[in-house]
Amino acid sequence: MQIDNRAKPLIFGLLAAFFWGTHSVIVRYLTGDMHGITIGTLRLYIAAIALFALMRVLRYPISLKLSYRNLQIAVVSTVLNYICFHIGLEHTSASNAMMLENTAPLFVLLILLIFTGEKIKQRDMLAALIAVIGVFLTVFHDIELGGEGIQGDILEIFAGLTWAGFIIGSSRALRASSDTAERLNFLFNVFICSAVILTPLMLLYPGAATANDVVFLIILGLLPTALAYYLWYEAAARVSAISATLLFTLSVIFTFINAVLFLGEQLSTLTIIGALLIVAAVVLTSTGKGDA
Repeated sequence: MQIDNRAKPLIFGLLAAFFWGTHSVIVRYLTGDMHGITIGTLRLYIAAIALFALMRVLRYPISLKLSYRNLQIAVVSTVLNYICFHIGLEHTSASNAMMLENTAPLFVLLILLIFTGEKIKQRDMLAALIAVIGVFLTVFHDIELGGEGIQGDILEIFAGLTWAGFIIGSSRALRASSDTAERLNFLFNVFICSAVILTPLMLLYPGAATANDVVFLIILGLLPTALAYYLWYEAAARVSAISATLLFTLSVIFTFINAVLFLGEQLSTLTIIGALLIVAAVVLTSTGKGDA
């Protein structure tokens, strides 16, 4: 059955969000034994190795394009994002991290408006606002801003800002790409370059990983990193930067679905309303015609 082209971003985005919905919980678990920088660096190496192996099997061309400006933006943003996100999770809850990093749609709007002069459709502005409100309502009952976790909260806000930079750099490169091979190569470049840059920092924080840690690290590198990013790249190649950002917010919904299914948590009315707002925002931009 042929899938409508306008539906493809939603399908790819939903699948990416499904796997992304586990990453905050896994990282929070791993921080019990390992430093955040170590976790972030190793997951990037695992993801890069997985993509390299896949591209060799598929006989896709592999090359480093270090002079490509959009790659430089994506790599710098990834490095800063991983530092802020993973260290931040050592000092705040997974719910706080999830909400604060998902302020990225607002940062994307500000960057595009202030620094690029790009015209933003009113539909996309409205969708970004709806999505952020939805994220807030979804995690409202678990939010614990301030207090001892203020350092982690601040880092997670910066994670949202740097994630916006990653989205803008990646989105522009992907919309100019011609096929899956080119997109996989770009993503491999992002992973391996970011991992290499983070390696000196990782060596400053030795840790003792258990057998369970290794298993969860591999899962983290393969599913919420390599696979989720690839699926998101396939979606981002077909939509605007704003739409691509909003697809990421869907991961909040899947985080709570997993909590209900596997941890027996109860869904509140606000959580359901927030989830519906996030979906409405994504549909509003992803199925609309044209780019921002």
